[in-house]
Formats: sequence, structure tokens, C-alpha cells
Amino acid sequence: MEVAPPSFGRDNLKRHRLRKKLPLIATLAAISIAIGGYVFGLALIQSHRHAYYDFEDLVEPRLIDATIVSWLLFFCSSIGSFLNVVAWRMPRGEGIGGHSHCPRCANTLKIQDNVPILGWISLGGRCRFCSLPISRRYPIVEALVGITLTLIGITQLYSLALPAQFVHGHGGPLWAPRVSPQLLAILTYHTVAVSTLWAMALIRIDGTRLPTRLVVFAGVAVVVPMLAYPTVMVVPWQASRPLGWVPDGLHVDAIMRVASALVAAALFGRVLAKGLCPSADLKLDPLGTGTARLVDLIAMLSIPALVIGWQSMPALVIVAAVLAILLRRLLRWIPINDGPRGQIARRGAMESFAFALPFALTLHLVFWRMLWETPAWPSDHSSRSAIIVAALAVLAVPFFLTDRTAATATASATASATATATASDDGKLTVPDNDPAEDGSTDELPDYHRDCESDDGDQRRDDPPGP
Repeated sequence: MEVAPPSFGRDNLKRHRLRKKLPLIATLAAISIAIGGYVFGLALIQSHRHAYYDFEDLVEPRLIDATIVSWLLFFCSSIGSFLNVVAWRMPRGEGIGGHSHCPRCANTLKIQDNVPILGWISLGGRCRFCSLPISRRYPIVEALVGITLTLIGITQLYSLALPAQFVHGHGGPLWAPRVSPQLLAILTYHTVAVSTLWAMALIRIDGTRLPTRLVVFAGVAVVVPMLAYPTVMVVPWQASRPLGWVPDGLHVDAIMRVASALVAAALFGRVLAKGLCPSADLKLDPLGTGTARLVDLIAMLSIPALVIGWQSMPALVIVAAVLAILLRRLLRWIPINDGPRGQIARRGAMESFAFALPFALTLHLVFWRMLWETPAWPSDHSSRSAIIVAALAVLAVPFFLTDRTAATATASATASATATATASDDGKLTVPDNDPAEDGSTDELPDYHRDCESDDGDQRRDDPPGP
């Protein structure tokens, strides 16, 4: 009998390892091609369009652009990786410090596995130790957070976004970032604010109430810097911009800015409650589930209100509502990190709106100057009638946000449960427990702070998770 040489097994093992690395190699190759195409391709085009610049003169500034964008993407997607940890651990009462580990086998991840997005691709979406699937939610969140924060960083570093910002001459194709201590402070403030809003959104899209620790952190991280360093206000609290207004040193104005923003967040939250948490009642049921959802909604709305000012909040709410409808399909594709016994069967209007808020705030920050200069966009630079019209338009938002299929689904489930109820030996009715725990999903893990209210105000029948 012919025996295969010992090298045969080693060759197969090498080929198997190479096949596993192909997605990572293809991704790195695509990134390299994109960077090379931007640097050399744009430099070549600009050298032909501008006779005073040679190709060699333009390669260096384009390399600077590529370096800045690459660093921002890595750093900001790392923030997204950290937010995944926050969204998983904080609702469960766990600490967010320490090394990352597999939630199933509890083995500490290696350094190369923690690289945002690329680590998941390198592992083929499976844990290195237990080989169980790693939810695709993690690279999706890392990519979304990385892209949104990078866009904010690019537009502000290149003086493209902030209202009334001094716009320096870019010198034709030799544009470059212009950095100052004030700009870095504003950019850092906006990054922290948007990251905090992302953390809230990631928790709320699982139907989970916002942890008190996160709400307190949001208040400290977004309110205190504005009071201590009013330059980060960017826009005033008044309905119309005072002549020659500059935020530097205006601590009293910062207090008014914070107060007006919080009032606006509470007002718009109460308006949106008609569609997102209709059972909320701060007076008669202050500790109810619907009221808790309303408090979470106001907490999330407070962040954009503080960042961009109350004047533009009506427009941002409308944009977020539109994005909630458009992004609903993407949201339902992202796995839910819940326990099988406590998972929500579907993500409704509240989850969609929470998911849309970070995108809406990012778009506003990226196009802030352009919007600020547009008379129809409500702001401190527009007419008061533009603010009033936008505020009135918000009154119609709950009608479009209300997930009407939720009421139908809840009514159908109740009717089905009633129809199939059987009489027990003692004459009492027993309703079958349709426990969704046996769905075999490997993306879902336990959650102990379930928000069981549906979008029509009824309580979901999902059994609470076990201890």
C-alpha cells in the first residue's frame, strides 16, 4: 500500500490557512489600491488641470490627506469597538474595563484579534478558541462609528463644516488641514458627544433601557465642557445671532445654552412620545415602562440639542425621522445581542429612531456651515419664521414614525393566544408559552434589563430572562 509523504499533510494545512486569510488579504489589497488611487490618481489629474504644479509637487499633500484619513478611520473604528463593549457590558451591570474576551468561552482575545473590522475578517467571523460565530454586529458597528466620526474629523480639520469659521485659502490643490487649540477642543467635544449618542443608540436598539451610569456620564461629558469652555458652543442660545457674537468666555451664555437645549429636548421628546412611547405618563405613571422609554428618548435628544443648539433641533428631528424609515431594513439586518428568552421579536419605531439619531447628528455636523448659510434651514442665522415652521412640522412626525404593524402584530398574537388557550383540570385557562428560546441563534446572549413595551403601548408577552 502506498503511503503519502509526511509533507502532504503540511501542504494541505498551509493551503487551508491561506484560504482562511484570503478575505483579509483581499481587504488589505482593496485598501492599498484605494489609497494609491487617491494619492497618485488625484495628483495626476490636478497636475494636468493646474499648469503651475508638477505631479511630484502634489503627491506629498495627497499623502498627508491619506495619512490623516487612515489614522482617523483606525482611531474612530477603535472607538466603535469600545462602544460595542459598552453596549454589551453596561446594561448587564458589568465593568467596561479590562481586556476584551469571547462572551461564550471567556478567553481573552489576542491583540491582533482586537484590530477593528480587520480582526473579525481575519478570524472569518469565528472565535479563535471555541470556533463559535462572532456576531457580525461588531464589525458593522465599528465601521459605522468609524465612518461617521471620520467624516466629522475631516470636515472640521479642513475648515469645511463649522458655522462662521474663518475659512483659510486652501491654495488650490495644495489644501491642507489647519489646526488650532480651539478647533481641537471643538472636534474633541463633538467626537465625545457623537460617541456617547452612539452608545445610547446601540443599547436602545436592543430594546434595553439606558443605564443610569451612561446617562450620568453623558450629562458630565456634554454639559460640563460647555460650561467650562464656552468656545465649544459654536452657536448662541438666542433665536437670532447677535452682531459680532463670539462664544469665547461667555460663561453665562453657556448656562443659557444648556438650559434652552434641555428644554427643547424635553419638548420634542414629549411630542415624539405619541408615536414612540404612547403609554408614557410622567404624572400618573412616573415609574412605568412607557415613561422610562420617554426619559431615554429625552436623554438621547439632549445630546444633539446641546451640540447644535435648540434652533436647529426641529430640522434634525425631521431628518432623523426620515432616516429611521430609510434605515429600518439595515437595522433589522443587524443581529440583536439579547437572550433568547428576553429578546424582542422585532425592532420597532423607537429602535429605528434611536438608530437614526447618530446619523442625523453626523450629517448636521458635516454640512453644518452649508445648512447654517441656508435661509430655509432653522438656525440662529435664519429667520424666526423658519424655526417656527420647522417646529410645527415636527408635530406630524409621530404619525409617520408610529409603527402601525406593531399594533396589528400585538392584536394578532393576543387573539391567537386566546384562541389556542386550553382549559386545565381545575377549570382555569392556560395560555401556551411560545418561548422563542429554541431558535438556535448564535448571535444572541442574555440581557437582564428588558424593555417589554411595544410601539403601540402594550406589553410584550416575552417571558423575562432567568437569573
